Amino acid sequence: MQKVIIPLNAFNRFEVLEKGQASFIKLIAESGAYGIEIRRELFSNQDPTLVSMKQEMEQHQLFTVYSAPIELWKEDHQLNEQELTTIFQEGKQLGAKWIKVSLGHFDKSQSSVSDLHSFLRQHPEIQLFVENDQTLHGGNITNLQSFFESATEENAPVKMTFDAGNWYYSKQYVREALTQLSQYVHYLHLKQVDQENGELVTLPLRKNIGHSWEMVMNSLPNGLVKALEFPIEPKERTKEYIQMMTESEALL
Repeated sequence: MQKVIIPLNAFNRFEVLEKGQASFIKLIAESGAYGIEIRRELFSNQDPTLVSMKQEMEQHQLFTVYSAPIELWKEDHQLNEQELTTIFQEGKQLGAKWIKVSLGHFDKSQSSVSDLHSFLRQHPEIQLFVENDQTLHGGNITNLQSFFESATEENAPVKMTFDAGNWYYSKQYVREALTQLSQYVHYLHLKQVDQENGELVTLPLRKNIGHSWEMVMNSLPNGLVKALEFPIEPKERTKEYIQMMTESEALL
C-alpha cells in the first residue's frame, strides 16, 4: 500500500486561501490519503488555530507534514536558527512529525552543520527534511550533495525531500540528481514539469507516456512516502490520483 501525502498547494490557491487549509482535511482523509502537507505560505484568516487543525487531522488519522518556505542557511551561510525555531514551534502545535524547508546558502567551509545538529537534538520528536527547491542555489545538485555529505559525517538527523519537477526550474539534470542524491531521499514529491510556449509549467501526472515522474518514481525505493504536488482539478479527483499510485505500485 502506497503512503500518499496530499500537499495543500495541489488545490486551487484562491480556494485554499478563501476557505482555509483546514476545510480540505476531510476531503483528503476520505480520498484515502496517508497524510497531509500543511503549507505555511497558504495560511489565511479562514484557518482555525494550529492546535485546532492538529485535533482535526488526528481525528482523521492523517500523518502531518509541515512545509515552510524558509531557507535553512542564510545568505551569510550561517544557520537560520531564528526562523527555524519559529517553524518548529508551529510544527509542534500542528502535530507535525516532519518539517520540510529549503537548503538555502550552504557552504561547506562556512556553514556549521554541528550547529544544526545541536538544534535538532532539542527537537527529537520532529524529523527535518531539506528539499531541492527551484532556485539556482537551493536546487543545485552539488550544493545539496555537499550538505548531505556533511550532515552524514556529523551524524545530523536530516533527510531529503526529492522534488521530481524542481530540477527543471533549477536547470539541473534529473538523472544526475538521482545518481548523486538517492541515498539521502526519504520523501518524494511527484510532479510533471514540461515546456509550454517557452515556459516551464507543472502538469498533472499521466501514466505510461514516458513522463519523467515515472522514471524518478521507478528509480527510487518503492516504499518511499510520496506527495502529489501538481494541480488537482477538480479537487474531487484526489482519490483518483491516489489510486493511480496504488496501481503504479502493483506494476513494479
